Amino acid sequence: MRKNNIENRNFISDENLWDYNEWQDLESKVSKKILASKDQEEAFQIGKKMGKKILKNYSNSFFTVTRFLPKEKRDLVEIIYASVRYPDEIVDTFDMSNVKKNQLLDSWKEQFIASKIFSSITKSVDSGIPTIIACYRKAAIEKSIPDEYYISFIEAMRKDIEISEYKKMEDLIDDYVYGSAIVVGYFLAYIYGPEEGYSVEDLLTPSKDLGIALQLTNFARDVYEDYFRGRFYAPTELLSKPINKNDLENYVLNARKILATEAEKWYLKAENGMNYFASDSQIAIKTCLELFRKLNNKILVEEMPLDHRYSLSNKDKFSFLPLSKLWKLVLLYF
Repeated sequence: MRKNNIENRNFISDENLWDYNEWQDLESKVSKKILASKDQEEAFQIGKKMGKKILKNYSNSFFTVTRFLPKEKRDLVEIIYASVRYPDEIVDTFDMSNVKKNQLLDSWKEQFIASKIFSSITKSVDSGIPTIIACYRKAAIEKSIPDEYYISFIEAMRKDIEISEYKKMEDLIDDYVYGSAIVVGYFLAYIYGPEEGYSVEDLLTPSKDLGIALQLTNFARDVYEDYFRGRFYAPTELLSKPINKNDLENYVLNARKILATEAEKWYLKAENGMNYFASDSQIAIKTCLELFRKLNNKILVEEMPLDHRYSLSNKDKFSFLPLSKLWKLVLLYF
């Protein structure tokens, strides 16, 4: 991994992103509700609603996928999503110096570690622990998710503060994707749970494979945006990073193909373990695989302008779902 210099970072994402103040405002409102709650169940319900709000705002595709989960699991997935979204936004979205971003991640990590001593969400929030962390801690205890996964995620986010490139695909996966996506797959494995005859440990390999595939698809979709962020995820042994804007078109088109081609290899691997997951989770996780794989295939076969952001229409999203399941999406979406 090497650091690089780049001057133009003026790309503005088309996503519905919240700035630092909006996140702080959400934290203030939710913490007041939690502190006013009558018991821990109500406090957790408030946290779950916050998780749903965050997921719905940031990821329409994953929000859709989670509608196929039983409500109990869906609620926990939404909390997990919120817990990883905020550190990611520190790095990607907040308009502040790298020093300040590192300080925020340091504080977030310290607060996560400190949250371990509190026996309830309200006590945790009353002691200054952010509501997202307090609710994640409750979910992690309930599902026995190891702390090391979340700490690895925070440290992976830190790597994106300094502009980086990776020489080999193995370097990218081992040095960055492990913390940024694989451990998130592990979080979800504990929540989805195993089918009878399997254990959570049996779910870790397919979760890893799918996590890598999803991350690589995201990289392939975001090559153009990442150029303006100073990030070059296509391994340099396969493709030299652009020296200037004149090299940009060749770089973007080739990097998309390199990353999406590698992603397809991991989707194939992940398929082998989908039936290891609990029956009531299989629709959601298989839908996730097929949905993002379809997006990945669009990147592979459709050569679009540099600033095109690949996405799936509703018809694309649901074309592979059995008709008997579509009614469930309608009922659970709201």
